Order: sequence, then C-alpha cells, then structure tokens
Amino acid sequence: MLILLVAGCTVHPPNGRSYVSEGIKERTDYELGQVTEPGEFNFPEGISLEDGLSQDEAVAVALWNNAQFQADLAALGFARADLIEADMLANPVFSLLFPIGPKALEMGLDVPIDFIWQRPHRLAAAKLDAQSLSENLIEHGLALIRDVQTTYADLWSAEERVQFAEQNARLWIQMAELAQAQLKAGDISELAASNAYVDSLRAADATKRFSKEAIILRHHLNALLGLISDNSAFDITPSDITPRAEISIDELLETAFAARPDLRAAELAIEAAGERMGWEQSKIYNFIAIIDAKDEGEGSLTVGPGLALEIPIFNQNDGRIARAEAELEQAARRYEAIRQDIILQVRQAHTRYISAHEQFELWSSDIIPSLQTKVEQTQKSYQAGEVSYILVLEAKRELVEANMHLTELATELLGDAAQLDYCIGKRMINMEQKFDS
Repeated sequence: MLILLVAGCTVHPPNGRSYVSEGIKERTDYELGQVTEPGEFNFPEGISLEDGLSQDEAVAVALWNNAQFQADLAALGFARADLIEADMLANPVFSLLFPIGPKALEMGLDVPIDFIWQRPHRLAAAKLDAQSLSENLIEHGLALIRDVQTTYADLWSAEERVQFAEQNARLWIQMAELAQAQLKAGDISELAASNAYVDSLRAADATKRFSKEAIILRHHLNALLGLISDNSAFDITPSDITPRAEISIDELLETAFAARPDLRAAELAIEAAGERMGWEQSKIYNFIAIIDAKDEGEGSLTVGPGLALEIPIFNQNDGRIARAEAELEQAARRYEAIRQDIILQVRQAHTRYISAHEQFELWSSDIIPSLQTKVEQTQKSYQAGEVSYILVLEAKRELVEANMHLTELATELLGDAAQLDYCIGKRMINMEQKFDS
C-alpha cells in the first residue's frame, strides 16, 4: 500500500519556458514567444518590417526567433526528462523457480523500498537543477538582448557614418576643384593641388568602407533576429533618448545581487549539491522487501514476507559521498567567484558608461555647437569678401568629421549602457536612441 501510495504521488514537471519568460519579462519587460517549429519565423503582435524596426521591436523579434537562443531553450526538455527520471520508482523483480525432482515450486517478489528515504533527496536535487538551468537560460536571454541592442546601435552608427562620409567626399571634391583652379591661376603649387586630389580619393574610399561595414552589420543584426530571408530589408527607426538620472554604484550592485540570474543559479547549485550529498548518504542502507511463495504440495501454497538488507561493512558509499561533498564545496566557491566577478563587471561597466556619457555630452553640448558657429562665421566672412571659399569648405568638413565622431561616441555610449544593464541583470540604464546630426 505504501508503494502504491508513493507511486501515485507523481511529480508534474513545471513549465520551464514560462519560468524563463517571466524571469526575462520581470527584468526587461520583454517576453518569449510560443514554441515554434525549427526554421519557422513569427513576428510578435503589432510588429512589422514595413514601418521599420525600433530597438525595442528588434529585441522582441530576436527573443522570439533567434536560432541559438531557441536551441538553448530546448535544453529545458533535458531538465524535464531528468525530473521525470528522478520521480520514477525501481521496478519490482518477480522470480519463479520451477519444481524439478523433489524441489517444490517457489515464487518471489523483490521490491526495493529504499526509495522511501532516497526519493525525496533525488527529487529535490532534480528540481533545483532544473531551476538552475532556467536561471542560466534567463542569463542567455539577457545576453541576447545586449547583443541586439549593441548591434542595432552599431548599424545605426554605420549608416549615419555613410551619410557623413558622402558629405565629406563631396566637400573634398569641391576643394580639389578649387585647388585645380588655383593651380591654373598660379596661386598654389602642383603638389598642393595633387594633395587635395588624393584627399578627395581617400574620402571616396572611406565612403565605400563605411558602406561595407553597414552591410555586414545589417547581416549580423538579421542573424540575431532570425531573419534568414533575402527579402528582409527594414529601416532603423530610433526613438528620442530619455536622460537617465545617475545611479550610485552601491545601488547598482545591490540590484545586481538580487537580479543576476547566474548568481541565483549558483545559489541553486549549492542547494542541489546539498540534496545530492543527502541522497548519497541515504544510499548506505539499501533494503529490499520480499514476498516469498512456496508450493507445499497437495494444493497448499505458503506465502510469507521477508526483508533483504545490504550490510554496509566494506562499502559505505564513501567515494560517492566524498564526491558529493567536493561538489558542494565547489558550488559554494563558484558562488563566491561569480559574486566577485559581478562586482568587477558592474564597476567596470559603470566607469565606462560614465566616461562615455561625459564625452558625448562634451561633444554634443560644446564642441559641435562651437563648430556650427564657426561655419556660420566663416560663411559671413566669405560673403563680406574677407576670406576665400576654401575656408568655408574646410569649416564645413571639420563640422562633418566632428558629427561623425559624435556618432561614434553615441554608439559607444549605447553599447556601454547595454553592457551595464547586462551586468546589473536588469534594465535600468539603456534607452532607445536618436541623435540629431
């Protein structure tokens, strides 16, 4: 009756995908889509390529369709299988000894009953392992979000640089043409005119180089989104940036300790190792319940219970227990290593973010406006006949190159913000971008 009662208490494996989706949504407001067939692509509701993709939309599409992430999520099936296996009971063994000669007919039923005290540890360890795997998959999802955000920003930057490079190339062509005119007038040397021509060629080459980088980055972003079709063109549609108040490093670390899924996975690994050690210790005593039946002749059958006990004299499962203890110690030390690594990651990412933010503010608030003023003053001086037109072109070229550098700083800022969010384990810093050039 006890065996039947325990067998009826079947554990139903939890839905690991829902756990992962809820964990990601709690940290980032994004969630996973439904399970799809390999190679099948689905857009989240309300998202279409026709009106372009914002950064948030790109992340949502990636979480639904990224091939590697979907492959990682398939590992939940292994955890489910391990949990089912841990819940299974050992089959009873029926033996039948045939009567030959004077020997009577004998029957026996051996039922392992050590599961009564071993099964709880085994089940608990399997549940904790499954939860630890889910936490690690949440971390994979956060890494995918970071990769999409940084690649999206890189693509936006590359496309912006193509436009600035084209403007720069046109300005260099004009300067080369002016140099040729000055050469004919005898105002400059042939070497100076040649240098201007070479500079125009270099500017044209830079345009081609930036165009190639933009194409490669678009392919990379498409791969992250799971877009394998050749007809998957879409526009980058960044939104206005929302300034984020500076958060203290102590607050960021406190949030990271609570939100980082890999740290939670390390905690669960310690608990699972403890349960496995208890399981190995419970294996010292192994009992088998026996029901024996013997034919006594003349239609008489005697049935009696019995018990078989493995006497732990030579083998007390010392090796497996020692291994479980070592696994417990390793899990505890790994937890501390991950905790220290989180402190390092957050501090480094925070320093990079603050530095990138200060650089961007300097260029966007001071340097770029100063160069714009310089262009306006140079144009006025040219109209008044005080300077030559080539100075106007040089001032414009300087402004274009500064805007190109500002774009690079903006990309660095967004990448550092995405990395800091990842190190924290929760969306606190990153925001969608739009920089007026």
